[in-house]
Amino acid sequence: MKHTGKKAFTLIELLVVIAIISILASILFPVFARARENARRSSCLSNLKQIGIGVMMYTQDYDESYPVYQTTESWPSPFGTYSFTPWDGLIQPYVKSFQVFECPSSASPIPSGLNGQYGANEDLLKNANTGSPLTLAGVQSPAGTFMIMDSGTYLVYPTYATAASIGWYYIPGMGDGGGDCSALSAASSTYRSFVQQDCQSGRHFGGVDIAFADGHVKWQKSSVVVSEALKCNGSAGCTTHVSAWNPLLGN
Repeated sequence: MKHTGKKAFTLIELLVVIAIISILASILFPVFARARENARRSSCLSNLKQIGIGVMMYTQDYDESYPVYQTTESWPSPFGTYSFTPWDGLIQPYVKSFQVFECPSSASPIPSGLNGQYGANEDLLKNANTGSPLTLAGVQSPAGTFMIMDSGTYLVYPTYATAASIGWYYIPGMGDGGGDCSALSAASSTYRSFVQQDCQSGRHFGGVDIAFADGHVKWQKSSVVVSEALKCNGSAGCTTHVSAWNPLLGN
């Protein structure tokens, strides 16, 4: 009589297969993660491109004036009714979407376009209560002036990129770029983890996506944005230094 034995993997063979799979996973997972973030960064750039186009359309309807970063009128947004209208609300009729105001790489726990998404350069988009809007002709170098970018809150100013910030006032990745995230613990404990991580390491490979004053978009390292803030950080010397933050100075 013939005895036929069942064929099976030996323990050594199984361990070899598991080791090979583990090695392949350790190699491929970072690649997949990078590819996923590249897709999100492209989507973010697309959002800002639409926002930039919306701003340019707005200027054509308002005597070539840029929108202000907030007005006193209430804003019935899908996130809730606010006592003021931020620049998002002024641009929304032109982009006809609320989703474009949310960065796909942001893990902000707040379902709102006001925090953890995009912020407007406070030197370019003025406060309606403190001054007249800037015009296209008043910006010396639109292609080199920051307009809207990844941000902790809906507006951003050069000092937010360099000094110890409070709450949501920061630029993503500025910690790695030389900015100071030390005071961000003042943010509510509910959001502190997101705020500190977003400030320190950022969203897009240590950089931010930016829409410039002429509507074009570009990715830049957070360190570049911080270095520009150091040229124009709100001090008296700000008026004598060329900076991408200052719309009144040519680059």
